[in-house]
Amino acid sequence: MARMFLHFARIQFDVVAFTVDRSVLQEEEIEDVPVIPFEEITAHFSPNTHQMIIAIGYLEMNRLRMRKHAEGLARGYRFANYVHPSVIWHPTLVAGENNIILDHVAIHPYTRLGNSNFICSNASIGHGCRIGDGCLINSGVAIGGETRIGDGCFLGLNATIGDNIVVEHHCYIGANTLISRHTKAEEVYVSASGERFPLPSHAFLHFAARATP
Repeated sequence: MARMFLHFARIQFDVVAFTVDRSVLQEEEIEDVPVIPFEEITAHFSPNTHQMIIAIGYLEMNRLRMRKHAEGLARGYRFANYVHPSVIWHPTLVAGENNIILDHVAIHPYTRLGNSNFICSNASIGHGCRIGDGCLINSGVAIGGETRIGDGCFLGLNATIGDNIVVEHHCYIGANTLISRHTKAEEVYVSASGERFPLPSHAFLHFAARATP
């Protein structure tokens, strides 16, 4: 995730290093950017002159991203937000810190974002929504207006959340899943995957053409 995000981050920031826990360190550099053990990061890049941003996926239902944010704060670092230039930032939007918002995300007026959220390309968040801390909102997600998403939720590709819905904390909403009622905390919602049609593609086109009036 961080390797991918590097190419976005360089649009706005001078990226000087990656940092990971020594126990999971595998590479000394990624695309010419050094990888520094987190335990040593302050000795290399002072928190007085550098900011952090946490680009981690939904490991531990997003708790790892939130925990690393807290550990960075404990070391004295300030945290940046990344908002892609394609995103319209309305004057009524409010956001915390350590948020990553990728390209062509629509966030409508009066929405509030917490901290440490990762919002992928082409998501849509309706007016007056409340997004908690540490959520991962995947590409193509649509959230209706005045909806509240609790801390640590995962919303899969093309999931749809209706308007005026409350999704409680640490819910897992799978790809292509519609949520039209309130949830309870830590629930899982998944929709059936697509079914294989019993014809090869070229034969299906002929079948579909015959079926069309």
